[in-house]
Amino acid sequence: MGETRQKSTIQLSVDELTTLFVFDGLKGFGPQKFKQLFESAISFQDVLKNPGLLPVQGKRGDPIREQIRTLSASQIDACRRRAEKQLAMAMSTGSQIITYNHPDYPKHVFESNNPIPILYVRGNAGVLHEKSTVACVGSRQIREPYLSLHKAFARTACHERFVVVSGFALGADTAGHTAAVDSGGKTICVMPSGLDRPFPPENKNLWFRLLNSDSAVFVSEFGFGTGAASLNLRKRNKLIAAFSLGVVLSQTSATGGAMNAFRFALEQKKPVATFADDATEDTTGNREIALAANARSIVFSSDREDRDGWIAWLQKLSFST
Repeated sequence: MGETRQKSTIQLSVDELTTLFVFDGLKGFGPQKFKQLFESAISFQDVLKNPGLLPVQGKRGDPIREQIRTLSASQIDACRRRAEKQLAMAMSTGSQIITYNHPDYPKHVFESNNPIPILYVRGNAGVLHEKSTVACVGSRQIREPYLSLHKAFARTACHERFVVVSGFALGADTAGHTAAVDSGGKTICVMPSGLDRPFPPENKNLWFRLLNSDSAVFVSEFGFGTGAASLNLRKRNKLIAAFSLGVVLSQTSATGGAMNAFRFALEQKKPVATFADDATEDTTGNREIALAANARSIVFSSDREDRDGWIAWLQKLSFST
């Protein structure tokens, strides 16, 4: 039951992944600088040999060049051992490790302000080629009527040929993934941990169900064996926004973790939708989203399923592809 249908088509070599891990360990060398170096057409390996080739100018680049010059053999050996272990885990789990020049690397992520340079992928990687994507997130304690609205929106999005993106958490995320697949649609599960075991463990059955379907793919920026720390959960929400043309937050308190997805959507200039609050603490986040002056937000009714309004909003998202 735990076997996946997707066969591993790993294309990264140990040397390539080692080099990426070396750069990933440099202080101040984040996704934007990874992308800048990639687009410069200067190879990462050449920059390791000659730090002066680094296309990051002035004071931003000087500390990075100095770190490269002082890299020790033991640091590089540690990155090689890590690369060998991660590639072996990818092979044993039927996964892939992909970067910018891989045909499965998601276009929306590359074009975002969060172009994660190394993605771990398990499941049907073909889902990553879909252009129309919408994030459906919310509270782990989602309740009615927001739970029903969340599911109905996910089904409607799939009927409009959108892929539902969410974080595989309990509550709203689980409801969105399940509604998508049950309606014949597709879903992307962005994980806050390594892809060698399900998180949260309560979603073990859903994990295996999706892995054995052609309708889902699991993606993480975290290597195999990595646990779901609080910082990783926050980074997961940023990657969800990067994957998506727009973000729907069905129900959240103002202090809920789902609000990170709202903030990252603002940062990435992505449209946001929510449902009208019901004047309870559980929906103070909905109210904050609705009142945010700097947000491209729309508020749907929480009293009924406004499918025409949902479809109109989704169509506006699709025009941006």
